[in-house]
Amino acid sequence: MKITGLKLYPHVVQRQYGTVIAQEGGLAGKTRPGSAFLFIEAATDAGITGWGEVSDVEDAETHLGDLAGLEEELNELMVGRSPYDVQQLHRELDERPDRQEEFGRCLSCALDMLMYDIQGRAAKRPIYDLLGGAVRQEVTISWVAYIREDIELIRAEIAEKVDQGFRAFKLKVGVDIDLDEERVAAAREVGGPDVSLKVDANEGWSVGEAVANIKRLNRYGLAGVETPIARANPAEIAAVRKQVDVPILEHVQDLQYALEVLRHDAVDVFNVATTGSGGLWPARRIIAMAESAGVGVLLGSTVEMGLGTLAQLHLAATVSNLALPSDLVGPGLYRSDVLRQPLAYCQGKLAVPTGAGLGGDVDPSALA
Repeated sequence: MKITGLKLYPHVVQRQYGTVIAQEGGLAGKTRPGSAFLFIEAATDAGITGWGEVSDVEDAETHLGDLAGLEEELNELMVGRSPYDVQQLHRELDERPDRQEEFGRCLSCALDMLMYDIQGRAAKRPIYDLLGGAVRQEVTISWVAYIREDIELIRAEIAEKVDQGFRAFKLKVGVDIDLDEERVAAAREVGGPDVSLKVDANEGWSVGEAVANIKRLNRYGLAGVETPIARANPAEIAAVRKQVDVPILEHVQDLQYALEVLRHDAVDVFNVATTGSGGLWPARRIIAMAESAGVGVLLGSTVEMGLGTLAQLHLAATVSNLALPSDLVGPGLYRSDVLRQPLAYCQGKLAVPTGAGLGGDVDPSALA
């Protein structure tokens, strides 16, 4: 079986509300009222079609401005290739100059995803069976609450999600510690004493600030702190970890960085995502390293739509050491989806799909 052609579909979707995160140095990022996506349809000579998702494209004018040129480039890369040739594809993608950039990793993820989708559909088996089989049938989700100045909006959002059954939350922090504490206190008050509560500073603090701020916020019972400082120096992350009593979580996107954080004993939990690492194949290798080192894992997110979230769920199904609720909130954050049957949260959880391949079908009219 060979891939015979790719077709690209750009798509824009609105978020339920504008979102803001901190940036390195404690500055506020730009408000994100919506997101651009790119969906890739792959045809084969066996009549089987596979789909991939390039999630939440930043600077879409640059990356998607020449869509015809990108489609031609990807067809040159993929046409004639076996959909089982995943490992070799990643070797070639690793040589691309954009592989280390977010768009390059998400593009790699989409190609990896559509190849596994084709494999699963050909075998009439879900993707997780191709990765060794499932160890769980549902994944607990941590609802992500973004930075918003109006504390009443945070209260209302947490209350709404508690009513829907969510028992885990992640709050974006890192711009103003006084406002951060107010938001965390409100989340704990509204959520109650039993909800799991993480914070994500998105590199917003220095080492000294991180230690002081984590101790300050931990009076509200934190389950973890994600990316408290710039992630480039694992030794500094380790310095923070040694001075606090809260698990430190970090995005791990490649094997080299995984080795560095393990060598410095810098983190308690790897945040791994198909989008961040470039696909199911590289993500599973990173997770295997965490498993061998006795380090926990949670599934992070680039805020995928339904198709990308399906790939994440197949990955999560294979992970024995899921240590904390995962951040797969995209299907709940966007106002629409491209799946014929959009994913639904049940008591704060997502069910692992059981259908062949990704386990979901794209609605062409939604893409049109």
